[in-house]
Amino acid sequence: MNSPLRLAFVIGLVLQSALSAAVTVSELSDRIRVEINGELFTEWRHKEWVAPYLYPVTGPTGENITRNFPMLPGVAGEEQDHPWHRSIRFAHSDINGFNFWWAPGKALAGHTVEIKLERIESMRSGETGEVVLWNQWLGNGELVLREKVRLCFTPLEKREVLLDFDVEFQASNGPVVFGDKRDGGLLARVAGTMKVEDEKGNKFNGTLVNSRGDRNAEAWGKRAEWVDYSGPDTTGRPIGIALFDHPSNLRFPTHWHARTYGLMTANRFGTDHFKGNYSDHKTLVCKPAGTNCPACASHSGDYTLPAGAALTLRNRFFFHHGDAQAASVAEKYRAYASEPASIVSLMRELAQQRKWKELVENYGSEDFAAWAEASPNQANEAFRLRGNAYYALKNGAQAEIEFKKALSISNGDGALLAWVGLADNYVSNLKDEAKALEAHREVLKKTGPKSNGWLPINSTIAIARLLIDQVKLEEALGVLNEFEVTDSLAPIWRIKLLRAYGQLYAAMGREAESLSKFREAIGLEAPR
Repeated sequence: MNSPLRLAFVIGLVLQSALSAAVTVSELSDRIRVEINGELFTEWRHKEWVAPYLYPVTGPTGENITRNFPMLPGVAGEEQDHPWHRSIRFAHSDINGFNFWWAPGKALAGHTVEIKLERIESMRSGETGEVVLWNQWLGNGELVLREKVRLCFTPLEKREVLLDFDVEFQASNGPVVFGDKRDGGLLARVAGTMKVEDEKGNKFNGTLVNSRGDRNAEAWGKRAEWVDYSGPDTTGRPIGIALFDHPSNLRFPTHWHARTYGLMTANRFGTDHFKGNYSDHKTLVCKPAGTNCPACASHSGDYTLPAGAALTLRNRFFFHHGDAQAASVAEKYRAYASEPASIVSLMRELAQQRKWKELVENYGSEDFAAWAEASPNQANEAFRLRGNAYYALKNGAQAEIEFKKALSISNGDGALLAWVGLADNYVSNLKDEAKALEAHREVLKKTGPKSNGWLPINSTIAIARLLIDQVKLEEALGVLNEFEVTDSLAPIWRIKLLRAYGQLYAAMGREAESLSKFREAIGLEAPR
């Protein structure tokens, strides 16, 4: 190769490398387009049908990795079935009795549904791309729930891609019941060349496998951390799609409605429907409010989202070369599950269940300080959670170390909570009232004594009680007087404040006032 050609070749490689992480997200009139290195990766199509979906999805060989039907009918080797299996989408077949899986579905379901774009909150292009949008889920034209969708696109080497598909459901118009049904969740219908077999029993060259080692038909209905579908593209080159379930998700690990004809769906709203065989639950039998199978009649797996509440679900797609083993899918999943947000979610769940020993056993040696620069909030919370565990296990010295590490990372709300943890630990485990007073006073110094929220009033009451123990009664009264017992206080804090006054007045010998405060507290505690 002569010098000018060699130079041009080298410049081309440099430019290709420089652009290797370029993701462009743009809004068109009827869709959101995502390009990687100037080439189409996928589109979020929200006006073409009654529900949005991602299509096409360009795999690492440059071929579409999801089924084309019904968007592009007549492609050789593709089955023309289940037109609601549109590439990649989130749906469920029983939400307050409405079937969003069959959408539009009136002929089958007896009602109409629509998932309609409400607004685009943000779009970002760069080394990774991201779009955040809001949808309204409508049944017979009425709002059933609101949905926040976050899509994040991360290019890897050799044109492999990670796609985070996170949703937040909001019960903004009353409670929402997700019925226990087989058909529901985040789905991908893979390219026709990748399936294991068709519904007539004709064999193909695809492979379906989950994280527990179940393969092909054996993977249906099983719970697993991930599922991978791999097979040849239209030119015979091996490609695959893995779908990961985040450890923080409801009912982790999820059940999988995974079929050998090319469907994989992470369905955490189906429980009883996955206990039997696939043939036990036929689609037209298991319609909303169906009673023709035991699972439909039991409703034991129904999940209710209370009015005003929200449910966040996180998933990740990995579009890769080769099969699950060649693509190191298990290792990619471990990286996903070990991200700071994932670990904190698992620790938080253990803390909520008061499984303190298990929390320390699993995460006692984790180096949370390594997260501090990139994920300071998660590092702070992780140290606090571990501190709470040592506190509950009566290891006061180690709890003190953990809370102080949390303080070294954050000056925000996380620091305030760490000061509270330190104070409680000094009182209960280390028996050092002077340090406990110092810690609670740090909270008041940072919040102000009369600011909103529970932290200042909590520390005010704690300081007063410590001063009562030290027989510094007038000083304790001055501290308590920073808060007035008014109807504007939440009942729980009015009760705590009244009891603190009662305790103080008793110590001061003011018995009538003490009894009055205790009686008022008891009146608030009595059921109405």
